[in-house]
Amino acid sequence: MAYYPFYKTLQDESRNMQNGNFGLWYNKFIPLSNAYKAADERGNDTRAVESYYERYGQMKKGVIAEMLKQKHNDQQAYCESFPSAGYEVVQIEASLESPLLTGIGESHPNEVSMVFDHNMGIPYIPASGIKGIARFAHTFTLIDEACERKPEVEETGRFDDEEEWTLVPLMFGTQKNRGRVIFMDAYPKNVPSLHIDIMNPHYGPYYSDGLPPADHHNPTPIKFLTIAPETIFIFRAVVKKENDLALKVEDALISALTEEGVGAKTAIGYGRFDIANHKESATDKPEEQSSSKSAAPAPPPPVEEVWENAYVSFNAGSGGVVSAKSADKKSAEIRGKEKAQAVVSESLHKKLFDGKKTLPQARVTVRKAGNAWEIVKIEPVG
Repeated sequence: MAYYPFYKTLQDESRNMQNGNFGLWYNKFIPLSNAYKAADERGNDTRAVESYYERYGQMKKGVIAEMLKQKHNDQQAYCESFPSAGYEVVQIEASLESPLLTGIGESHPNEVSMVFDHNMGIPYIPASGIKGIARFAHTFTLIDEACERKPEVEETGRFDDEEEWTLVPLMFGTQKNRGRVIFMDAYPKNVPSLHIDIMNPHYGPYYSDGLPPADHHNPTPIKFLTIAPETIFIFRAVVKKENDLALKVEDALISALTEEGVGAKTAIGYGRFDIANHKESATDKPEEQSSSKSAAPAPPPPVEEVWENAYVSFNAGSGGVVSAKSADKKSAEIRGKEKAQAVVSESLHKKLFDGKKTLPQARVTVRKAGNAWEIVKIEPVG
């Protein structure tokens, strides 16, 4: 028999709750067994997760789809409210390749919990988590340059990632400075489906009672909810136009989503995304064509510069990205390993693509591409 730890009127309501906010029901109104464990409506504490899955399928219908559409419209309007002269919008659509588990640390009678949006009751990814994984991915790409700047880093494995050259203070902020990037909560494009997953510890007595692990111990299946693969999420950030921060944020997000993973259990493959579609920022929308029949004037030739003694690095992630940084801290890049190899002198290929993947000093020719710099040629110094 199920036990409901609240007064009778709410008991009756929670038993028959087929519409509304699943997150509210999941966190406040679930039944318990007589042993005060998470259970289904009959008090069976071995079918709690199945009952959550079935209830979510019933409650995700109705007005939630319209509420989710309005949420995306609100986020888009917020992004576009920033003046285009000073800000850029980074927006990425990514499709789950593996199950996603968020909010594992949330307090809940079920051993493995999950986080749901407060108003809609559907799973989402909080902005704080997105900022954290983006910072991790960005910092990871700085290791080679940190080793070049301070040789002792290679021995200790430590460096100050809040130094100015890392751009971390500008992107993510520090205790003393406010970051120039606003990360937003990521919501699924459509109301998502859930998926029941399982972990199966075999040596319970070893962990709980200190007994030696043995094959005769019974496994203890633990079921939990995840967001089903192929769910598309939309990630948004508003970025100050400064030091090519939009490109850095985009690179960090792509690397975090496709290589590092989001949420819990990323070490065993959970939370991996495939980039479904990357929309242009609101500030990069093409201007409307003139209605005049006269021919438009030819665009001016692209502006080119030569950066002497530039620092160049290669990141194999996201299809391969070569980045260059000038002595006065301007940044440029070229995406795709084949494109990069075509602009890099053959004498530098081995060191950049197969060796340490850095060139502490190189002669780099760049040209202006919109608000960013694009690498045209990389040659040895002298």
